[in-house]
Amino acid sequence: MSNYHFEVTIISRGKGRSVTSSVSYISGRALHDIHNGKTYYKHREDLAWQKIFLPDHAPAEFRQLQHLCDEIECAEMRWDARTARQLTASLPNELPLGELVRIVHEFVADNFTSQGLCTVAAIHRKHNHHDPKKNNPHVHMIVPTRPVGPDGFCKLKDREHDKRKYITIWREQWATVQNRAYERNGLDIQVSHESLEAQGKHDREPTIHLSRIDWQRERRGERTPAGDRKRAVKERNQRRIYQREMEQRQEIELELYR
Repeated sequence: MSNYHFEVTIISRGKGRSVTSSVSYISGRALHDIHNGKTYYKHREDLAWQKIFLPDHAPAEFRQLQHLCDEIECAEMRWDARTARQLTASLPNELPLGELVRIVHEFVADNFTSQGLCTVAAIHRKHNHHDPKKNNPHVHMIVPTRPVGPDGFCKLKDREHDKRKYITIWREQWATVQNRAYERNGLDIQVSHESLEAQGKHDREPTIHLSRIDWQRERRGERTPAGDRKRAVKERNQRRIYQREMEQRQEIELELYR
């Protein structure tokens, strides 16, 4: 079953977050933060793909992950600086990795590199061969808050994309590139960035998004209150779908015998 999830968070030193730490987490690479002197490493078995997207005029050295992180940290002098935006979004479980990569390429090109912004992206996907539906593919995209010029990061920050309208724009774009991929692969599936209420689907409950901590606990086999609520919502929605299918079948049978 298709699903849609898209969220935007801010990586801010003032909130205790490090852009180097965040890049290390999504990429599974050991990286040193020259701002706070810490080295980060997150071993990942679910890393399916990772790439640095750069505008055409960016310095060639920016293709090296450690160098890029150093430049991001050096460009921000304030102790409470907002260093990047992080976008986390679900990907279609029905499509192969090559199509997932193409979705990310199209989205980043349309929304970031074309605007002079670089992006570090990583696709995570479980390897559940017994039940592929549980692979949960998703992408993390880290977008520094400064545009890139031929000499590196610009002195002026990108303030335009701080406007709240861009969250709606990005959400809609994310649905668009996924639906394009579904159509390209001959699948009669669509996702929507709109709420269930806006789509007129009043008979279906919205699913619950697990926090990273709860998701990790569930992955280790622990049951969490949020996980139980998510399972309960899924079960109720499945019952509603079954009931609706039965009602439609009965209506067809009644129509046949009239």
